[in-house]
Amino acid sequence: MKVGKYDIPEMRIYPLLFEDTKKLYEHFKSEEAKDTLTVAQLLGHKSDKSGAFLRKLACLRAYGLIEKRGIKVTDVGKRLTYDPNEEERNRALKETILNIPLWKEFHSKWGANLPTSKFWVELTKITGLEAPDAQKVDEIVRKAYLDDIRYLKPEKKLKGDVSGMGEEGEFDTSTAISTSPDRQANIVANLMKEGAYDIAKNFIDFIKTKKEGKEPSEEEG
Repeated sequence: MKVGKYDIPEMRIYPLLFEDTKKLYEHFKSEEAKDTLTVAQLLGHKSDKSGAFLRKLACLRAYGLIEKRGIKVTDVGKRLTYDPNEEERNRALKETILNIPLWKEFHSKWGANLPTSKFWVELTKITGLEAPDAQKVDEIVRKAYLDDIRYLKPEKKLKGDVSGMGEEGEFDTSTAISTSPDRQANIVANLMKEGAYDIAKNFIDFIKTKKEGKEPSEEEG
């Protein structure tokens, strides 16, 4: 579907495209499908020339669930359907959603909370649609986005501002202690990304320097 300068898939991730990606992955694993008729029948179509089948492939490609050329499940498609880690599946879903440029614009601006009144006004600003055309697709676009993002869970973050390392920058260690080794590894990885390791190391080095600087004066006294 064309929305101004953007295109949005006519099919949603859940449940249709998720289930189709899962079927493709289960059947072909990491191999590229060579017979498009087999693919079409696997996904519930009689012919690989049907418009519905071709539109479905276009939607799977738009979300990044299969490769741009050929029919092969992508890494994000594999993670979305079969990753044993719930957080990794959630990250895969987010990546899939953000593969749609208009959804990426919406997500960066509003997250899951689209404006409740005169959404069409925002559509004119973002997509370049004229007001009458934006009004016509207002509810269609809103519903499509919300249907895609409804299963996306908020990412767990550090409490407050980590860079300050004060009380508001404390990390909830109880969560780390009570979770699985995989979860703890993810927490450490996220801390590393945020630069917490470097901050902590610099702080420890500072304390050591201060301590070493005081010891000589105490001995002299």
